[in-house]
Amino acid sequence: MKNLDQIRAANALNASRVRGMGHGQKGGDALSGFAMLIKTNGLLAAVAFAAETKSKGGLKQEGANLVVQSIARHLSHADIKICTAEKVSDFADELARGNADLLRRATAEALAYLNYLKRFTP
Repeated sequence: MKNLDQIRAANALNASRVRGMGHGQKGGDALSGFAMLIKTNGLLAAVAFAAETKSKGGLKQEGANLVVQSIARHLSHADIKICTAEKVSDFADELARGNADLLRRATAEALAYLNYLKRFTP
């Protein structure tokens, strides 16, 4: 049986291999400040930020969207089971419709997971 740190690390290592993970606009870094975005604005606001689209279509923050996708996958992992959604839009819907306890648990676990993801991602 694995502990939570092992599960977080394994999921973060897998996510860190995704091309474009955490890349910001104009060569910036969308990952290093993502935890602070969650802490200051909340997980739902961070998910909305990552899901935002341009007026002509396409995502405004592709790297942030990948970060949220990886958080959703982690939270839906068989050993975590906080959420079920793996897509950003479904994840936002699940968090918005869930109770306060779900949002609190998801936020705490997302922050713990991001500690690993930001260290493993080049």
